[in-house]
Amino acid sequence: MANEQKKKLAILGGGVGSIISAFEVTSNPNWKDKYEDITLYQMGWRIGGKGASGRRGENGRIEEHGLHIWLGCYNNAFDAMQRAYKELNRPLGTPLATWQDAYKKHSYIVLAQEFKGEWTPWAFDFPTDGQTPGKGTILPSVWDLIGLTIGWMKSLLTEWDISQREDAHKDHEGHIGAIQLIKNFVKDEVLQIEVGSITLCEDILNVLIKHIERLDPDPTKHDPAHHTIIIKLLEELSDWLRRELLKLVDDHLDIKRFTILMDTGATVVTGMLRDGVLLHPNKLDSLDGEDLCDWLARHGALEITYRSPLMKGLYDLVFAFRNGEIDKPDFAAGTALRVIFRIVFTYKGAVFWKMQAGMGDTVFTPFYEVLKKRGVKFKFFHRVDNLGLSADGTSISTITMGRQATVKNGAPEEYDPIVNVADLDCWPSYPNYDQLVEGNELKAQDINLESFYTPWKDVEQITLEVGKDFDDVVFGISLGSIPYVCKELLVKKEWKDMVENLLSVRTMAFQTWMNKDLKELGWNDQSPVMDAYLDPMNTWADMSQLIDKETWPASANIRNVSYFCGPMEGGIPPQSETWAPDEALKVVKEASDPFLKNGMKAWWTKDVDSEGGFDESSVVDIFYRANIDPSERYVLSVKGSTQYRLWGNNSGFSNLYLAGDWTYNGINAGCVEATAMSGMVVSNALIGTPRLEDIEGLKDV
Repeated sequence: MANEQKKKLAILGGGVGSIISAFEVTSNPNWKDKYEDITLYQMGWRIGGKGASGRRGENGRIEEHGLHIWLGCYNNAFDAMQRAYKELNRPLGTPLATWQDAYKKHSYIVLAQEFKGEWTPWAFDFPTDGQTPGKGTILPSVWDLIGLTIGWMKSLLTEWDISQREDAHKDHEGHIGAIQLIKNFVKDEVLQIEVGSITLCEDILNVLIKHIERLDPDPTKHDPAHHTIIIKLLEELSDWLRRELLKLVDDHLDIKRFTILMDTGATVVTGMLRDGVLLHPNKLDSLDGEDLCDWLARHGALEITYRSPLMKGLYDLVFAFRNGEIDKPDFAAGTALRVIFRIVFTYKGAVFWKMQAGMGDTVFTPFYEVLKKRGVKFKFFHRVDNLGLSADGTSISTITMGRQATVKNGAPEEYDPIVNVADLDCWPSYPNYDQLVEGNELKAQDINLESFYTPWKDVEQITLEVGKDFDDVVFGISLGSIPYVCKELLVKKEWKDMVENLLSVRTMAFQTWMNKDLKELGWNDQSPVMDAYLDPMNTWADMSQLIDKETWPASANIRNVSYFCGPMEGGIPPQSETWAPDEALKVVKEASDPFLKNGMKAWWTKDVDSEGGFDESSVVDIFYRANIDPSERYVLSVKGSTQYRLWGNNSGFSNLYLAGDWTYNGINAGCVEATAMSGMVVSNALIGTPRLEDIEGLKDV
C-alpha cells in the first residue's frame, strides 16, 4: 500500500476499551499497511480510566479507584493480558515477570448474612482447577445452563445433608400427587429410575437429570411437552420446599441457606422456560425489560430468596442501585442471569484472581510498555472537549482538545509517566512534575488534572482535523462524559436514546493499612472477599497480598491491607462547582469512619482498645476515594436499557468506533471483560482481527 494511502488513528481516552483496541489492532502483523500513525490522547498523567491506580509518597502506597479483582471467567481479558506479558518478556525473578506472578487464585467468597439479630459469614469456598483463564472455551448454551443448574441443585443435597432428612408430610395430598406424577412420567418415558428416595426433592432432581440427558442438545428439536414436564416437576420441588422447610428457616440457618439456594435454582429454570428464553432470538436479552428480583418474584420465588444475601451480593458487585440509592435496586434480569452463569459455571482456575499489585501496575504498565514498543504514541495532558461533525453529519471532522501542560522538551509523546516502586514500574498518583514546564505551579496548587472540576486553565486549545491529524477515531471515554464532549452527536436519535436510557452511578471507596493481621483483628478464617454487608460500604476485601509491593518501613508494621467500596448517591454537579470533589470526599469520610469503627466490629472482634471501643491506633494509614466525575461513574445495567446500547462497530458515523462497557458487548455489565470485548469488536472493525466469532461470549446467549 502506498504511503499516502495509509491512515491515522486517534484513540481518545486510556481505559481498558481504548487500550485493548490499540493492542488488538497492533497485534495484527499487517497493521502498518493500514495505519501510519496511532496516537492515544489522555487527559492528565496516566492511563487506566476507572481502573487507574497510582503510587503515593515514600511508602509507595497503592491508591485505587475502588476494589478491582478479576474473575476466572474473563477469558478475553486474560488472553490479551497473557499475550502482553509474554511480549513484555520481563526477566524471570523480577516483580510481576509473568502473568502468573501478577495474578493469584482466590476462591473464598463471603456473603454477610444477618440471622437472629447477628451478622454471620455465609462462606463459599469455590473449587479450583488446573485450567488457565483465557481463550479456548465453548461457553454453555441456555439449554446447557439449565442442565448445569439442575446438576448443581442435585449437588446441594449431598453438600447440605438434606437427603438424610425424611419428609415430614408424606401423607399430604401434594406429596402424594407429586409421587404419582413422577411414577407416571418415569413409566411413560421408560426411565430406569426407582422412585422412593428418602426425600421427594431427590426423586424430582433424579428424574429431571435423566430427562434432560435424554433430550436433544438442540432445544428447537424438543416437543413443548418436554419443557412442560421440567416446569411441572420444579413446581413440585418448590411446593416441597414450602411444605418441608419453610417453617424451619427462622430457627435453622443451614436450612435457610439450603432453601434459598434451591429456590433460586428452581425459580431461575422455570422462569427461563416459562418466558421462552430457549427459543427467543435474543435469548437472555429478552428478559432485560425487568429487574432480576422482580422477575424472580413474578415467577414465584420465596421472599427470603429474592431478598437474600445472594441477590444483595450480586447487586453490590455491580453497584446496581439507581442514583446510588440503596432502596432503588435495579439490575436487568437477563444480564444479571448471564453474569451469574458466567461466574459460577465458566470460570477457569479459580472463581476470582487477585492482582498482586495495583491495577495500574499489573494491567496498564505492561500494555503501555508493549504498545510503546510497537509504535503507538501516547499524548498525555490532552483532554477531549468536543467531537465535531462533518458538514453532512455523517462522520467526525474535528476533535477539539485542551492541552493541560507542556512537556519540557516540547514533545508531548516524550513525557515519561512511569515511576519505579520496589523494582516495579508503576503509575504515580500525581504527575512527574519535573518533566513539565508548569510542574512547580501544578504541585504548589495541588491541581488534579484528571478532575472534571479542576480550576486549572489549559495551556492552549488545539483542534485535530480529519485527513490531516486523524482519519479514524476510537472513542474510549466512558458514558457519563458523552453529553459533555459529544453534543453534536446527540442529534442522532440512537445517541440521544442511549444517553437517556443508559445510567451511571457514583461510587466511593476507602483503603486501610493496619498494624494487625486478620487473626489479630479477629477474623479467624481465610482471606475473604465479602459482599452484602452494611450499606453503603457493602464490600470488603482483604488485600494484604499487596504489602510486599509497597515500601513501608519496618517501623510502620503493616500487617493488613483492606479495601472497602460501595455506591454513592448523587448526580453530576455543574463543571463550574470546583468545590464538588472536596464535598464528595467529605461524604466518603463521613461514611467510612463510622463504618470502620462500628460496622467492622462484627468481623474484627479483637480490634478493640482498653475501653472496649475501636482501636484507632491499629490504623496506620487510610485513603478515601470519591468517583464523581462523569467519566468515573460506574455504568449500570438497569431494566429496559440493553436495547439502547450501541455496538462499537456501528456508531452511526463512518469513521467513529466505540469502546467501553457501555457499548453492546455480549455481557452488558460493568467489568474488565465487557470492556475488553468491546475493544476487540473495535479492532475487528478497524483491521479485521480478531474475528467476531473468536471473541468468546460475544454472541453466546
